[in-house]
Formats: sequence, C-alpha cells, structure tokens
Amino acid sequence: MRRFAVYFVIANLIGALFLWLASRALPLEHISAYLKGADLGHLGLWAGVFVAIYVVSHWARIYRWSFLVRPLDESIDPMKIHRVCVVGFSAILLLPLRLGELVRPYLLSRRTDLSLSAVLGTTVVERVIDGLLVTGLLFVTLAFYDGEHETTFATYTGYISALIFIPALLVCILTFWRKDWMIRNLRRLGNLVSVGITAKLLGILEEFIAGFRALLKADYLGRFIGITALYWFANIASMWVFARFGFGLDLTLWQMTTVLPILVIGIMIPAGPGMAGNFEFFMARGMALFLAIDVADIGAKVAVFAASVHVLQFLVITIPGFVVMWTDPEARHLIRLSRQAEDEVPSAEDMPGAG
Repeated sequence: MRRFAVYFVIANLIGALFLWLASRALPLEHISAYLKGADLGHLGLWAGVFVAIYVVSHWARIYRWSFLVRPLDESIDPMKIHRVCVVGFSAILLLPLRLGELVRPYLLSRRTDLSLSAVLGTTVVERVIDGLLVTGLLFVTLAFYDGEHETTFATYTGYISALIFIPALLVCILTFWRKDWMIRNLRRLGNLVSVGITAKLLGILEEFIAGFRALLKADYLGRFIGITALYWFANIASMWVFARFGFGLDLTLWQMTTVLPILVIGIMIPAGPGMAGNFEFFMARGMALFLAIDVADIGAKVAVFAASVHVLQFLVITIPGFVVMWTDPEARHLIRLSRQAEDEVPSAEDMPGAG
C-alpha cells in the first residue's frame, strides 16, 4: 500500500498541474451564467445521443480484444474475455498513473491457460496500433488545416507522440524480421541502463511479436482493423454530434477528427484517477484550433462540453465494470491486482525457450 500511496500522490500532482493549466483562462463567471441559462432538456437529449453513439465505440473497443486473444487459444470463451476487458478498462480510469493497464492481462491470465506474458503482448499490439493510428491521423488532419489559429501546440504534440510510436514501430518491424539479432543488440544497449528493466521490456517485445504473428496466422487482422475503424469513428462522431447539436459549437466532423488525436495523446500521459486534468486541458487545446475559446461565451461552452464528455465517458466505461465487479469478488480488488501484475511481469529470461 505504501507504493500505491506514492503513486497516488505523484498522479494527483500531475493531474493538478493539468487542471491548473486548463483552468487558468477559464471564464468562471461565464460558465456559471451559461449553466443558469442553458436548456437542460436540450442538453440532456443530446447527452443521450452522445452516450448511445459512445456505447458503440466502447463496445467495439471491448470486442476487438478478442481478435487478439483468441488466436492464442481458440477455446477461450469470448464472454470471459469481454468481462475481463470491462474490468480492465474500468481499472485504467480508477487507478492512478494508468496502473490499471496491467489488470486486464493479469486477470485473464489467471482465468485461462495463457501466460501473463502472452496476454500482455496482445495489449502491447493494441496500444502500438492505436498510438500509430492517432499520431498519423493528427498529421493528416493538420496537413489539411485551413483555420486561422496557431497550430504549434498540436504539431509538437504530434512530434512527441511520433518520437514514441515510430521508433516503437521500427523496433517491432526489425524484431519481426530478424528477431535474434535485434533482441541481442537491444539487450546490449539496454543493459547499459538497467539489466532488470531491459529484461522485462524485451520479454514484452517478444510476446508482442508472438501475438502479432498469431493475429496474422489466424486471419483476424482484417476483422481487427475493421472493428478498430468502427471504434475510432464512433468515438469521433459521438463528440462531434454532442458539440455541434448539443452545445451549438461550430465544428465539422473533420475538425473533430483533429481534436480527438490531440485529446488521446494527452490522456496517454500517466496522471490521476479518471485522467482528470489531462482530459480537460488537451480537449480545450484541440478545440482552440477551430474556436475562439478566448472569447468568454465560447470558452464557457467549451469548458462545459469538455467536462460533460469526460463525465459521460467515465460513466459509460465504469458502470459495466462495477456491474461485473459486483458479481465477481476477485475482480473487485483492483489495487491488489495491479500490484500483483506489476510484480509478475516476466522478463525475457523467464520466457519459454529463453537463452
């Protein structure tokens, strides 16, 4: 618990920093005035539409994981994968510093014959593909940007993400092509920094490659790409509908396609529970590309919109998780599960056939 307490304090300091950055220019008196004069019935109607579309996005996100896991063992009940996934995504929101990322693979490995390293490899496949997709999407949309606002923040956000995911892609491609040579050289370089951390990262890399080979072998790649496209499109569409028709913000669907990658890259930064702070700050910076948020009335609408989307997404993700945890006593102990998962992440030397 002491280690978790340290994580919790660090996470909330990061979240508080982003909340402060997001709130510096907030027209608080205009937000209050907007809420008093808002048609709550109208907002409630479009909030319902937003939830309906976002449920499709969240379902697609849950469903697609089975396309990564089942190639490893076709006998696994898909419903078992979905239930674990629901708990795992809730854990990512409820625990600080994205510690919940390990709950999903750890819990599934406990309930199947799959090793933790194998299941962890599927989540790495998922994260790398999503990271590359949103980074590429951001650069494509910025290439066609025709607005009048400053794009420096968005561009540098994309550069930082690219510096993470493009090298990751190159490492994965080289490991896929010449595995032994690449692992040997990565170990030599990594051991200069930390032998233990290098061993764990190489173990995850080996399982990433194994998981991707299984995905190709089982001919699930096309279905995985299709469900991924549905996931991201529904995510963008839900926010655009809510912004355009709920709040009257003058944004097109294509412009919201620029906002989403900035938001997603921002909430990848480990911070406090619920991603509070990151979410509001990066949503506002993304929408500032197309809206004059320094104008008090527009800034107030954007602030309320961002908070509304954040709360509604949080509920859509966590309510199913709470339902599953209510009926599954083991899955309720998220802190313990994350700690056990962190301790049991295998190193390359622990892999079958290592050495």
